[in-house]
Amino acid sequence: MYQAIVIDDEKWVVKSLIATIKNQDYFEITTEFYDGLSGLEYIRIHQPALAFVDVRLPGMGGLEILQAAHAEGLSTLFIMISGHAEFAYAQKAMFHNAIGYCLKPFSRSELMDSMQKAYQLLQEQEQKAENQDASLEEQPNIFHPQHLVSSHKSVQMMIDYTEKHYQEDISIQNLAEYCSINPNYASQIFRQETGGTFVSYLTSLRIEHAAWLLAHSDQTVFAIATQVGYSDYFYFAKVFKKVKGCTPTAYRKDSEEHV
Repeated sequence: MYQAIVIDDEKWVVKSLIATIKNQDYFEITTEFYDGLSGLEYIRIHQPALAFVDVRLPGMGGLEILQAAHAEGLSTLFIMISGHAEFAYAQKAMFHNAIGYCLKPFSRSELMDSMQKAYQLLQEQEQKAENQDASLEEQPNIFHPQHLVSSHKSVQMMIDYTEKHYQEDISIQNLAEYCSINPNYASQIFRQETGGTFVSYLTSLRIEHAAWLLAHSDQTVFAIATQVGYSDYFYFAKVFKKVKGCTPTAYRKDSEEHV
């Protein structure tokens, strides 16, 4: 079962929701919060699979929580709960990626429909990750960069984009535009989440690919430099030596001797 939390300022509502969804095998309610700020802080740190969030909360409303989570790329899925059957609330919630909008008093069938949707999305995400891993294992003669994983949605988007385009002339500005965020913010969160700069990550991908090609192909060093994204051979050789401690030619020779 996946972890779920409830954020609502009325305890009887929380108890009612928990009672309504008992005896199901999708989610377990593990934590309750009675104000928006506490709930959002928990989501930022623990990123539960699902959060039931009231539209109106003290400190920070449910729609504000969704906005913040969406902007920060948090992975938690949201089901909005409300005593107001107003289309505008539901429309705004869906715009910020809520997967359901359930009215009080709760209908078990309505809650279950939204929970089944959340469960299916989580299962699809896990299956996609498993398929990617299996695909990599089935292609032993092709270079596969070490895959970084981040819980921050925008950072994961930047990582995935870099893995696909590191052989091209790309920059943090390209990634920021791809993620629709500010370049300075993109640089900041990338460093916070990965522990290194975008440039260092890009360099590591390129040099690891170059090292793999030097050991597994007979391409010229110049051709390898171009293939991994360096148009200047001499700059490539300088960077390679700084990272690997030897020249590309010496690295190839050492690899051949250890075959």
